[in-house]
Amino acid sequence: MDVEQLFRLVKERYSSSAPEGFDLMLWGDLHTLFEPDENDEIWKDQHEYNLLSWRLHDFCGIHILLMNNGLAIHMLTEKKYPLSQEMLSKMLSTRLEVDHESSQAFELLRFIKAQEMEDQDMTMEEYVQYETEKALRNGKVYN
Repeated sequence: MDVEQLFRLVKERYSSSAPEGFDLMLWGDLHTLFEPDENDEIWKDQHEYNLLSWRLHDFCGIHILLMNNGLAIHMLTEKKYPLSQEMLSKMLSTRLEVDHESSQAFELLRFIKAQEMEDQDMTMEEYVQYETEKALRNGKVYN
C-alpha cells in the first residue's frame, strides 16, 4: 500500500466520524501532506519555527522539515505548500540532507528556490520543464 492509498482509506474511514488519539495524529499528517490549507495552524505559525533540518527521502518523493519544537512537516516533492518566504529562505540556508546524489534533490532545490524568488503557482514538474526550456532557448543544457 502506498501513502496515497493510505490517505484515501483514512479519509473514507473518518468521513462520518472524528478521529481520536493516534488516529488523529495520522489524519492530521496525511491531511497536511495531501490537502494543505494555508489557514491551518501549522502554516500560520511558521514564523515561530526554528528549522533544525531539511531531509529528502527520494525513494518515496517526500521531504521533511524538522523544527526545534519537535514538529515534523512532511511534504510531497512535487506539490507546492503554503510556505512563507521566511521558511523558504531558512530551507535554502539549511543544507538539504540526502542519502545519495539524485536528480530529484537538485529539482527540489530549484523548485524551492523558484518559490523563494517569486511566488509562482506551478508544480515542480512544470517548473523544471520551464527552466529546461529556458536553458535550451539560451543554449544551456543541464544534465
